[in-house]
Order: sequence, then C-alpha cells, then structure tokens
Amino acid sequence: MKIFSLDPQEYRERYAEDGYVHIRGGMDPEFRGYVCEFADKQLRATKLDRFAIRGKKEQSLFEFPDDVDYPNELFDCVATLCGLDRRRMTLSERHIQAYEPNADPDPVAHKDRYPSQVSVGFSVTIPEGSSLVLYPYDHREINPFNSAAALNRHLQGDAHPTVALKTAREVVLHDETGDIVMFPGSTTWHLRRRAANTINLYLKLNDFDFDCDPLGEDAATPERRERTLSAIADGGRETLDEQVAVHGRRLDYVGRQHAREERHESHHAALYGEEPFGLTMAQAKLMRLVDGRRTIGSLVAEIGANGVPEQEVRAQALALLERGALDIAG
Repeated sequence: MKIFSLDPQEYRERYAEDGYVHIRGGMDPEFRGYVCEFADKQLRATKLDRFAIRGKKEQSLFEFPDDVDYPNELFDCVATLCGLDRRRMTLSERHIQAYEPNADPDPVAHKDRYPSQVSVGFSVTIPEGSSLVLYPYDHREINPFNSAAALNRHLQGDAHPTVALKTAREVVLHDETGDIVMFPGSTTWHLRRRAANTINLYLKLNDFDFDCDPLGEDAATPERRERTLSAIADGGRETLDEQVAVHGRRLDYVGRQHAREERHESHHAALYGEEPFGLTMAQAKLMRLVDGRRTIGSLVAEIGANGVPEQEVRAQALALLERGALDIAG
C-alpha cells in the first residue's frame, strides 16, 4: 500500500514559492480507505482526551498499516517536496482529527505546536462547504510552545490573531476528500472553516538537528531512550565522556523563574505532559551548552573549569540522561 499518489518533485518549486501546496487527489485511494476504516472503528477507542478541544474536534493517535513502507515513504516524500534534510526527519505528531457536529463554523486561527515544521493534512472526509484557511504571507513568527492554545493565551493586543489577521491576506483552500495540503504549521496561522463532521489525518514533521518529538509519537523516540539507558547501564566514566549529548526528544522546555520579592532565581525543565523538575546551576548550563555535536566529556570539562568539580558535574549530567532531559546521540 502507498501513502501518496503524487510525484513530490512536481510540487517542490510551488511549495518553496507559495509557502504551501494543495494537491488534488494526492492521497492514495487504498490508503484513504484504510484511514476511513481506522477512523470509523477506532476513533472512540483511542480518543486522546488530553488533546480534545470540547465543541470543536476529537483526536485519535493514528497507526500506520503494516503493509505501508513507513516511515520511509513519508519521510522521502515530505523531505523532497518541502526541502527538508532527509537524514534528520522526525515525525512529531500523527493524529486523526474528527470535528464535532457543533464545531464553531468560524473559529479563531491557530498555529501548530513548535515541532510542526511541516504539517501534512490528509482530507479524509470533507463535507460540502468546509474549507481550510491559511495565512501564509503575514505574521510568520514561530509558535515557541508545544500547544496551539498556549500561543493564543500568550499573545496580547495587536499580536493576537483575532486582531492581527483582520488585515492579513487569507488563502481559502476548498479541499475535497482525497486531497493533501502541506504547509509550515508552526509558523502559519490557519483554521478550518465550517468544520462540522470533517475528518482529517494530520502528520507533523521536522528536520531539526535535535530530533524534536515532545509527544513521543515517532517510533524512533522510545528506541533512542532505550539506547541511552543501555549506554548508562553498560558504560563507565570514560565511555560516557566520549558520547555526544543531545536534548531529549520529549523535552518540552527549560525555564528560569524569579521569586517575587527577593528575586531568587531558580531553573527547571519539563518533558511534555509531565511535571517540571528542578535543575542545578550546572545542569542549567549543561542544557544551554548541548548542541548535538559536543561530547559529554567536553561539556563536563567546560563547566568544571568554572569551579564546579567535574565529578559532580558528571553525576548531574547522568541524572539528566536518566530523566530524559538529555539523550545520547545516535
């Protein structure tokens, strides 16, 4: 079974020039049949309550069929069409979205979560009159949060989409069942107009050099954790020092907080969907210095040169590896 019924090279230039592409009939008919059956039989059973937007849509984690060449076909197509680095491709989201019958016909626009460098929308069931609205030419700042709602809560005044988009140029895509739309989801304001009873499959991808998958929905994410934990268990100090450190795939954010009165500064980090945990000053420095190229030994030595005993820094780096804030590259 194929996912796509298209030649990605044919649309590469259009995507680069317009900032999006709408491909009529780009979804392989057999794959669409599978997605329809999946949505019909499993949406209720696998509904992701924590992602559901009441009165708008429900979301279900999508599972690819065994006879699809996943992730190769997906990564090859999106990397070629959208100009991404195939070697670093990461799937950061795979959700079926089913809009409720009482969905707001003209909702507030949103941007997808931070790791949605490219959002690929598969039009599974599109009722007459429903359309996807993009704003690809204005207000293209990236959403730095790992949810769409967090960005809208953060923006104020003229920056909020209800104000900013009043004068923005909108592109209305009258997509139909079997179509595919690709666009930079985390930097492009968009919405589904008259979305009632619409069903989409959305796949979000990126080629960030730090393997960003906060939701943990890429099959390679648990594999990375297993390799890291195995290296910690099997390796000694010298082996660990030689490993290259990267941010954990499920890292949500690293934060700094000031107390109200005494301006006491504290640091913390969080994996997506989990409670934040405290960071020592050495750990906060480690998180800032990690770039996916430096070894743990070099990071420990740099922080140790500033007065923190290397043995202590190494132990704190190990704690970050165990918690998943850091991983070992590979």
